[in-house]
Amino acid sequence: MTFCDEVEITDLVIAQFDAGVLRASDVSDPTGAGDAFAQAMFAWLSPRIPHCQRLQFGFALIDQPAAADQLTQFGWEAELNSPLYLAIELPGEQVFSIGTARAQALRAADPSLLFTAMSLVDAACSRSLFVRTPDVLLDEFARWHWDYDATLADDDSAREFLKENWGGDDADIERYLPSVVRPELAPDDTLPRHSHVQAGSSSLRVLSQRTLRALARSDDAWLGETCAALADLRLTLARARERSAIAGAQWAEPAYSAAAIAYCESDYVTEVLDNHFECANNSGESTMFQCFIPIATERKAIRQQFGDLASMLQIIGALDRVLTFISS
Repeated sequence: MTFCDEVEITDLVIAQFDAGVLRASDVSDPTGAGDAFAQAMFAWLSPRIPHCQRLQFGFALIDQPAAADQLTQFGWEAELNSPLYLAIELPGEQVFSIGTARAQALRAADPSLLFTAMSLVDAACSRSLFVRTPDVLLDEFARWHWDYDATLADDDSAREFLKENWGGDDADIERYLPSVVRPELAPDDTLPRHSHVQAGSSSLRVLSQRTLRALARSDDAWLGETCAALADLRLTLARARERSAIAGAQWAEPAYSAAAIAYCESDYVTEVLDNHFECANNSGESTMFQCFIPIATERKAIRQQFGDLASMLQIIGALDRVLTFISS
């Protein structure tokens, strides 16, 4: 925290301690109101942050001037109207793959199981951490090669666009056609329903809690544990209802995601990530933060915010467990 003006956050800090969630006993020799709040806040956060095997993330407390400095490049600084923010940090990005063997094992157990897994992953990410899923990877690929249309399925339209905009010989163009790319980068059952292009995908559905628990009793240990983890994630999301700690947060255009989860190891994935990071490096238009969550100032809102943060961390823990089972 820069604390350009300590006076601006003093009332906020007093309100936070008065709300009864943070403990003064967690504060030792503070240098000011901001430092006292930071000590108490991280004392509350630390035991609730799950140990993750796939997801990389952290938290930082940032005041309004520091947050504005991060967002000036996008012209979004005017959107910041809170004196203090909890920022989600994304310090790096590792790439993991589901792999065709795991995907086929899930499909063999139930044709909708992989679709269910990715639907729950997407739902969890929408309330917690940005993860570069097959859906995101396909969207980024489409920006380069299909005129931003991630739902493109017609090879003739793609071929025409590629010839006009990229040139190259027929072999190069064939490599970027939807019928070639989609099965390797993002099959329908790894995507949200609105992105499906195959007629047979209309039968895919998100499996119920009861079905997942039944599949969790499989004699196959990996399949059973995976389905149990999916059932746990489904329940965790249900308990959070529609609330989200990042609702109302300011997006910060992160360079990295908490993890990249590819469908399989692929040159397309490598190309998408190389293009993304090259653009981020050349333009400088990215940050190390996912978003800035404004710190609440009213008693009821403060207590609700801590409840939402606790739910988000539970979702992250359940999400990481699922990702650990379905990827390597």
